[in-house]
Amino acid sequence: MQRRNGALWRGSTESPVFAKAKMAPKNIKQEWLLMKKTVFKTVIFAGILLVANVYAAENAKKYALSVEDAVKIAKENNVSIKRQKITLDAALRAKKDSWNSVSPSVVVGASSTVPVDFLTGGDQSSDFDASFGVNAGVSVSLSANLFTSIKSAQLDFEQSKISFDEAVRQIELSVRQSYYGLLYEKENIGLQEENLRIAKQQYESNLQKYNAGRLSEVDALSAEVNYKSKIPTVENAYTTYINDLDNFKQVLGLAIADEIEFTGSLDDYLYLGEIKVEEKDVTSATLQTLESQLESAKVSVMDKRFLAFAPFAPSLKFVMASDPKKTASVSLSASIPLDGVLPWSQKNNAIDSAKDKVSDLELQIDNERKTFVRTINSSLRSIKQSQEAIKYKQANVELAEKNYSMTSEAYNRGTKDLLSLQNSNNTLLQAKVSLNSEILILAKTIIKLESTIGADFGSLTK
Repeated sequence: MQRRNGALWRGSTESPVFAKAKMAPKNIKQEWLLMKKTVFKTVIFAGILLVANVYAAENAKKYALSVEDAVKIAKENNVSIKRQKITLDAALRAKKDSWNSVSPSVVVGASSTVPVDFLTGGDQSSDFDASFGVNAGVSVSLSANLFTSIKSAQLDFEQSKISFDEAVRQIELSVRQSYYGLLYEKENIGLQEENLRIAKQQYESNLQKYNAGRLSEVDALSAEVNYKSKIPTVENAYTTYINDLDNFKQVLGLAIADEIEFTGSLDDYLYLGEIKVEEKDVTSATLQTLESQLESAKVSVMDKRFLAFAPFAPSLKFVMASDPKKTASVSLSASIPLDGVLPWSQKNNAIDSAKDKVSDLELQIDNERKTFVRTINSSLRSIKQSQEAIKYKQANVELAEKNYSMTSEAYNRGTKDLLSLQNSNNTLLQAKVSLNSEILILAKTIIKLESTIGADFGSLTK
C-alpha cells in the first residue's frame, strides 16, 4: 500500500512492464523489438514445419505388406546393402586388374651433338660434325610374387562376395524378425485396448449402480482406479509400436510418413510339425569366411617365400636406336636376395608370422565347426520347447476365457465381488499375451536357425 495526495490506494493502475518502460524507454524498446523478432522467427519456423509435414503427408504412400513383400523392398532400398555393394564392386575391380603389375613401360629419347666452338662463336669456316639421333625402348618388369598377388585379389573378392551375401541375409533376418515382432506388438495393443474397454465398461456399470444406491462407494472407486490405471499401459504399448514401426520403415528404405498395413499373422507359426535340419543342406557363412581367410593366409606364406628366395624383380628390356648402323639390344636382369638364407632375417620372420596365421585360422575353423553344431542342436531344442509351451498356453487361454465368462455371470448375479471379476480379466489378458509372446519366440528362433544354417527363409516351416 502506498499514500498518494494524502489518500490510501492499493497498487498502481500501470502494469510493471509499462512502469519500467517509463524508467528506461530505450532498453524496453530494444527488448520489445528483440521479442518481436523472436516471435516472428518462431512463427516462420512453425510454418515451415507445418508445410513440411503437410507435404510429407500428401506424398506418403500406403503399403499392404506380407513378410515376403517387406524383404523384397528391403533388398532394393536398404542403405547397408547398397553400401556393401560398393565394397563388392571395388573388390571386383581389384580382381580384374590384379595382373597390372606386369604393365610395360615405353621410353622414347632423342639426342643431338654440336661442336663447342660453333656454339661459342669460333671459326665459322671450320669443319664440324653434328649428329642427331632418336631411340626407343620397351621394358617389362615381373615381380616374384605376381602369382600370389593375383591369387590374393581373387580371394579378397570371394571374401567380399561372402560378406555381401551375409549382409543381405542379415538384413532379411532383421526384416523378418521385426515383421513378426510388430505383429506381436499390434496384437498386444488390441489386447490391452480390449482390457481397457472391459475395465471402462465395468466402471460405468458400477457408477450407475452406485448412483442408484445399489453399490458401495469403495467398489465404485475401485472400478474407476482399475479403469484409469490401464490407460498408460495402452498408451505405452502404442508408443512402442510406433517407434518400432518407424525403425522398420527405415530398414526397408521407406519414408517415415508412409503407411504400412501388415497382411501376415502370428498364426503362421502355429500348428507346425517337427522342425528338422538335414546335414546336407547346412552351410555356415562364418565357416566359409574363415576357410577363405585360411586360403588367403596360405597364399600369404607363399608370397613371403617368393619375396625371400625368388629372384627379385626380373626385368626384360628391348631398345632400338634410330641409327641403322647401330643394332638393337635386348637385356634381361634380375637380383637374387640372400637374406632369405639367413634364419634370423626379417623376411624369414615374416614367413614364420604368416605360418602362425595359418595355424591360428585352422584352430578357429575347428572350434567354429563345433560351435556351429552346438548352435543348431540348441536351436532345435528351443524350437521343440516353444512348440510344447504353445500347446499348454493355448489351453490356458481357453480355461481363462471360461473362468472370466463364469465370473462375469456370477458378478452380475451378485455372487462374486468386483475384485474377483478384475482378477479373472487380468488372468485372461496375461494368458493371451503369454501365448502371443511364445509364438513370437518360436518364430524368431526358427528364422534365426534358417539364417544360421544358410537355408532359404521359410523352408523349415513348409
